[in-house]
Amino acid sequence: MTHHNRHSRRLQALRRLTDAFSNEGLTCVSLKGPLLAERFYDDPFLRPSNDLDVLIYEKDVSSAARLMRKLGFQLENGFPWTLQRRVNQHLNFSGTDWSPRVEVHYRWLAGGILIDSDEFVSRSHIWRSPSGFEAKVLSPADEAFYCCVHAANHGFHRLRWLYDVIQIARKLTEGERMSVRNLVIRHHQAGHFIAAAMAAREFFGETLDLGCGALPASWIDLTPRQARRMVERLEGNSVTLAEKVGYRLDLFRMTQSPADAIRLLASAADCEIRKKWYAIRHRVDPEILYRSLLD
Repeated sequence: MTHHNRHSRRLQALRRLTDAFSNEGLTCVSLKGPLLAERFYDDPFLRPSNDLDVLIYEKDVSSAARLMRKLGFQLENGFPWTLQRRVNQHLNFSGTDWSPRVEVHYRWLAGGILIDSDEFVSRSHIWRSPSGFEAKVLSPADEAFYCCVHAANHGFHRLRWLYDVIQIARKLTEGERMSVRNLVIRHHQAGHFIAAAMAAREFFGETLDLGCGALPASWIDLTPRQARRMVERLEGNSVTLAEKVGYRLDLFRMTQSPADAIRLLASAADCEIRKKWYAIRHRVDPEILYRSLLD
């Protein structure tokens, strides 16, 4: 009953959120969370979710920020928009008395690169929830692609994220698997998908069928032992310096080539340097981001 009540509250919050976006004429796509559970799990309330995630067009960021403030949400980020869009892929909003924390995504982080949201939002479609409301969700192929990249990018920190990919893959058609493969190649994500397939075998004894079986191996071999060590290291979040270094090494192992590894390292270094340099010179305050978005 605890899980059921929690799931119902998440659905109610998501319904209020998506209705508000729709009333403002803004496209809002539900990511992960309770609607993914309803579409791919027999007992949706047993698939827990903490915060809520939505995907929007980047051009709608200012309007979305204005709407979220009107709904009572407070920004957690504190950089001007020109910096924010270079170092982060979403706006974080703290929870309210009626909703948990919300992440409004305008791009996706994928192995050191940021993928524009526009094509995925454009391909989204309406899902009618059994609880009685309609909301936009990703196409099945896009959902599989996003969930796999998300799980791998976090080093399979939560194994339920990887299990989401397994559940989605079971229901894909052959054409949808080919669409996933095309996305993987076009967005240079082969390393993430190879690692996910290995982790699925290691932890669930499952063959992850996403049409990516013939992709070339990563440039550094990722063994089953290393896959298990990766999850064990991240299970309680990386805290010590050794754990953080190990996590970065895991991400490098999942890259497809030395060039991809260098790009990942350069991207991570660039983000940290820009944030630190800004924090030294300016006060970090969410109002700064609000003003830069709403002016």
